[in-house]
Amino acid sequence: MNKQSFYDLLTRYESGNCTESEKLWLDQWYGLLGDKNISNLSSAELDEMKDNAWLKLKQNTQQPKKRNTLKLIWVKTAIAASVIIAFIISGIYVFSDHAESSFMNDNSDLTLISKTNETSKPIIISLNDNSEVTLQPKSNIIYPKVFAANNRKVYLKGDAFFSITKNAKRPFYVYNNKLIVRVLGTSFFVKQSLKNLPAEVAVRTGKVQVNENTCNDIINLPGEKIAIPVLLTPNQKGLFKAHNIKTTLVEKPIPLAEAYNIKNSINYNFKEENLKAIFKTLTDAYGIEIKSYNEEILAYTFTGDLSKKGLYEQLDLLCGSISSKYQIEGTSIVVSNKN
Repeated sequence: MNKQSFYDLLTRYESGNCTESEKLWLDQWYGLLGDKNISNLSSAELDEMKDNAWLKLKQNTQQPKKRNTLKLIWVKTAIAASVIIAFIISGIYVFSDHAESSFMNDNSDLTLISKTNETSKPIIISLNDNSEVTLQPKSNIIYPKVFAANNRKVYLKGDAFFSITKNAKRPFYVYNNKLIVRVLGTSFFVKQSLKNLPAEVAVRTGKVQVNENTCNDIINLPGEKIAIPVLLTPNQKGLFKAHNIKTTLVEKPIPLAEAYNIKNSINYNFKEENLKAIFKTLTDAYGIEIKSYNEEILAYTFTGDLSKKGLYEQLDLLCGSISSKYQIEGTSIVVSNKN
């Protein structure tokens, strides 16, 4: 059985046009599939699994029939349920790379290169527009040998950091199985969606737009919920899960001067400075809004050197000096009283 025949069988099952024996066979086939991906199986492997499934089915039918009527009904019900589960889960395996296939089809006129990092350390891949991709271990990227005239598109499986050259006439797109990231010139990190963990885009410099990749859905129903696109700026990240992109802050924000590799002109050594002014200094330094709705907090003063400390450590010292607390609300940081 080749892959197309298998797809045809799934289609006939969905439409109710397959035989009872085919339904039973599909149940046995799923048991043999395990954690294998149908997309990676050869026709010979499919044939072998087909034969093993029929053999297992035959052995089961030759077992002595010592079942009462109630047990027989239960078994039929269990088989029917397992066939449905087999179809659903097998469909996930079959179509898990649908977004990738869509990308390949849309760029079939280009010479595409597929590169997998098979080492234990990140590797750097240079693209023909002088952009660079730092590909993490076990990750894969598909990219054109030469980009198209009006855009630059790549497909990522896994995690990577991108440093993109600016070209307003040729926007850069990163696709994965959940998201589409559109940039003009920036650096950012893309992390693939894993089990129980959301897909992630974190921005270091510039600005990116993040959209849900609907090409990963085999069937798009009318009115089906689709994530609202979001814009991300430095030190912000988007988390995609359940057709929603949540915006928040990265785990370790860095000053914009460091991100853009320019001279730092901000002085973090404060002397009797009120917190309102200090919050503005940190906001300018990191590109993150830091605020308080409490005028009393903003009027407090602070003396100390916050140099060579991360943002959250700086905030810990500030809040500790006035017995307050801070929390992340979306892409902002709000300081308030502890009580």
